[in-house]
Amino acid sequence: MKKAYIILLLFLIVSCEKEPIYPTDELPANTPSLDAFTGISMWGEFIIIDAVMYLDNHETGQKLVYNHFGPNKNISSLRLGPPIREIETIIKNQTSFSFYRPIGSSRYGDFVLNLDTTKNYEIIYMGPHTTIIEPRVNSQGLLHGSGVPFSGQTISIADSTVSIQLMEVQGSLNGYNIRYWTQLRLKKIRSW
Repeated sequence: MKKAYIILLLFLIVSCEKEPIYPTDELPANTPSLDAFTGISMWGEFIIIDAVMYLDNHETGQKLVYNHFGPNKNISSLRLGPPIREIETIIKNQTSFSFYRPIGSSRYGDFVLNLDTTKNYEIIYMGPHTTIIEPRVNSQGLLHGSGVPFSGQTISIADSTVSIQLMEVQGSLNGYNIRYWTQLRLKKIRSW
């Protein structure tokens, strides 16, 4: 509990900026017809260039903003506190997310973290809902852990940047009901 209090205090010190920013359900590219699509295709490799965490206190109405990367800080965690899973550690201008199109009529594509194809992440496309699933433990498809849902939108076609929101968590902090999530800014560096 003391650790949670310290983290909340860090939020207050780092940024007292209050913004009513909420998640979006728009995707940078669902599975559109290539002829009609004018945005940035999701299929390719993206690198994290910025990250901001938003914390929403349901009881007090207070909204806090925390910049993951500040002066002399290039590594951070997508969760309050230290990362538990590999996908939760982000490094500015180094961490990469690669998205691969589902094959045929499948809703499952591949997701590759940091160009490491040995981890076998999957990505599920269910209409406007997209989820990264952790590596499978065996051939029966039992999952090692939970999924990471996300949504996003195109920021700049000219700069090939998109913004995605992920790691939305409902929880409790110092006795208050809270919700927090991270907004990542990604730059597309390779297409396929």
